[in-house]
Amino acid sequence: MQFCQFNISNYEGKSNCVVRSFCKLLNKEYDDVFKELCDIQFSLQKDSYNDIDVFETYMLNHKIMPISYGYDMLVKDLNLDNGSHIVFCYDKKDYYHMIPIINNTIYDKNESCKDLFVIKIYKK
Repeated sequence: MQFCQFNISNYEGKSNCVVRSFCKLLNKEYDDVFKELCDIQFSLQKDSYNDIDVFETYMLNHKIMPISYGYDMLVKDLNLDNGSHIVFCYDKKDYYHMIPIINNTIYDKNESCKDLFVIKIYKK
């Protein structure tokens, strides 16, 4: 698994892992993805655009589907060398994170995400 530092933000310099992941995977602008997520949040009457129902609806709209994987795996132990993926992961406490992995390369702000546990993997 390789790592490539990637950061994208809105015009005010704010960044969010969910928006950032979709920007990288779909080659879209930050504000466009953010607006789409907020529209879904409003239509589903959720409290946040980071809500699982919101981002999974966004994924379904963009043909990003869940795939099977092993149990209790760390991000660094994944082998996603073919295609574009989103990995929803956490530290087994209260920190949740989303990262894009394209052809076995992680695109994120820092490498600490490699030590997070996989919750779900989605493939474009």
